[in-house]
Amino acid sequence: MATGGKREEIDAKIKGWERELECVRLALARAPDSVHDRCHPTFTEVYRAKEILMSRWEAVRGVYQPEPAAVERCREALESMEAAWAAAQPMFADVLVLQAA
Repeated sequence: MATGGKREEIDAKIKGWERELECVRLALARAPDSVHDRCHPTFTEVYRAKEILMSRWEAVRGVYQPEPAAVERCREALESMEAAWAAAQPMFADVLVLQAA
């Protein structure tokens, strides 16, 4: 999982997600309570998926021969984060549009 350019790809994905989540977090902080209340569960779910992925990625990233079970858990966490991220995009777009307005 951490070979063949995959390491840099996953590192870049995580960094990008962190950057965008921070923008959404700040937009939610400035949003009316009704928007915050509506969006908070989705934001929390995506943020939690990102944190799980980061933890599992850190457990295998620098290991020469990580255990297959650890690699599988990391792969599952990556898939979960990608799915959560895709599902949250409409809500994130709405929140960011509100911030720009």
